[in-house]
Amino acid sequence: MRIEDHRLSIDQGEIFNFRFDASPNATTQKQSPQRYLIIHATEGASVNGAVSTFKMKNGLSVHLILGKDGKEVVQMLSFDKGGKHAADYNNRSIGIELDYPGDLRESGSNYQLRSEYRENEYIVATALNDSRFRYWPLYPKSQLDSLLTICKALMDKYQITNVVGHEELYSYKLDPGPAFPIIQFREKLLGVTDRSIVLQETTRQVQVRNQPGENSTLLAGTHIPAGAPVSVINETDRWCLISVIAEVDGDPWIVGWVEKSAVRVQKHGMLVVRPDNYLSTPEGRRFQIIEPNLRNYDPKHPLIGPKYIVIHFTTGTRMESTIAHFRNQLSGVCTHLLIGRDGRVVQFLPFDKIAFHAGYSWWERDSSLNRFSIGIELDNAGFLKESSEGWKRKNTLIPNEKVKLATHWRESRDRGWEKFTKAQLQVTLDIVRALKERYGSIVEILGHDEVNLRERLDPGPLFPMERFRKKLFGRKKPLVAEFEINRPSDLYTNVEGNLPNVRQRLHDALLPAKSVVRVLKEVGNWSLVNVIQSSESGVRKTTGWIRSNSMESAENKGKKKGGKKNQEKMEMKRKTTKVRQEYYRRGDSPPTPKLRAGPFPAGTRVRIQEVRGEWTLVALLEPFKGLKGLEGWIRAESISPIE
Repeated sequence: MRIEDHRLSIDQGEIFNFRFDASPNATTQKQSPQRYLIIHATEGASVNGAVSTFKMKNGLSVHLILGKDGKEVVQMLSFDKGGKHAADYNNRSIGIELDYPGDLRESGSNYQLRSEYRENEYIVATALNDSRFRYWPLYPKSQLDSLLTICKALMDKYQITNVVGHEELYSYKLDPGPAFPIIQFREKLLGVTDRSIVLQETTRQVQVRNQPGENSTLLAGTHIPAGAPVSVINETDRWCLISVIAEVDGDPWIVGWVEKSAVRVQKHGMLVVRPDNYLSTPEGRRFQIIEPNLRNYDPKHPLIGPKYIVIHFTTGTRMESTIAHFRNQLSGVCTHLLIGRDGRVVQFLPFDKIAFHAGYSWWERDSSLNRFSIGIELDNAGFLKESSEGWKRKNTLIPNEKVKLATHWRESRDRGWEKFTKAQLQVTLDIVRALKERYGSIVEILGHDEVNLRERLDPGPLFPMERFRKKLFGRKKPLVAEFEINRPSDLYTNVEGNLPNVRQRLHDALLPAKSVVRVLKEVGNWSLVNVIQSSESGVRKTTGWIRSNSMESAENKGKKKGGKKNQEKMEMKRKTTKVRQEYYRRGDSPPTPKLRAGPFPAGTRVRIQEVRGEWTLVALLEPFKGLKGLEGWIRAESISPIE
């Protein structure tokens, strides 16, 4: 197979049923010399159905469609023209559509019925942009073999720099899906290049299954030997979905589930941060790169000279849930790295990009630490809830041997916390060492709970922060400049970095429990409400601020006017107060009450979080009245350096 006049040409002896059937939907944009190959799935019944779709005027178009049998090939655009298949990439890509039904269902069109497939013809998996498990048919070997042949011909003719799945480019796409062996395909087509990733390997001989569980169906009689290079696609607590990078018994496209104990991260030795700010091995293999949604980081302003490494935990039980979260435009968050329990690493952003991971955060007069820090997320359930069945994170049971009782430094009671794994901590240490080596500007490693004292508990008491600091900086404690309060003073609550609202007045009466209110606005831990019903006449039909956690959903009594959607919207805003409480008068911003532990005596040791005019945000360096991690605003003249 070769390319002539920007069209496929089939050599004698090659068994392809090829035709050119032009689409009217070519772009008018000039094509870039360097191109991506973008793999799509038709999610339809046949090749002919896809051809009909792409021939509709003012619609979509791709360059090639490849049938399930690997023989039927339809070219719809010459390769010197752009297709309409990937928005921003249309003028720098060649689009290839695979005849594939998408995920299988219990009902619907015949071509998507799971009952039409044998159990060894599909896998259970989650797509890149969706953490829900679905049923995905395996791609036929003949189809994948032909795709590789076609793409090699394109590589010989054009400057192909990458091959990607449609879902990798857009967070709302699911094609070509988790059954498409994108990592194997990329490695076979491009070789060991800039897109090659650090691999895992099998620890023993295994066979792959169609879903997690000892009683699930074996996909093939092939035995994958110990030491085979693999890439992990999905995981559960005891099982992982792997893509086998090696060719085994003539099959280079093996995908399936094996027990987690049968897979480990390959030994990669020293890690380096490349000049382009990506993590890699000395041989040039990068860790898996999955781009977050554009709204979850700052694409405009560079992160120059990072000062801090901030450690988080996911509070989750599967890496795929976090990946999908960072790909979702509604989440508004991502970190630079995600490290799994087995040491698997995903990089979301180069280290010179600003990730939205620290939120409202402060350290030693730096605020909004996203601008100064590299965020590392460890896949870990965090603190757990004890039930009659055992320790749980939401509905997932965490085995007792993976749980330890411990007290967070800001709290006074034990909780159950999921342990970090040895492999996870070692990989994390290797990475932070590489970051410190690359960026001489890094001066501290911090937990999210140290930079956001009000809201965060991660990475929790089981993360060995002191050991990490000792390894990186030769000391166990962070370096801080110490100050002291020089006169008895109150501290005012820090609400999302807002300066104290000292003029905020209370209503004359307290707001009783069981008052019915309508929530008008929520800011941090406060809600602006309108009182609808109350046993206290002095606050009826008034507006003011109360704490958000002091309310619960109101009961729906009687019929309401308006449509169903309007009723539901109104009911969502109606709340009932749970306790009798202080009720602050309406203002443009929520109240910032004095910390109830105060006033604080002269000599109280503090560190400075931020200085803003006449006010200074400080954090106490020692417990006060049994309370830890206290933080608040104080008049600047009320603190002095400790000599």
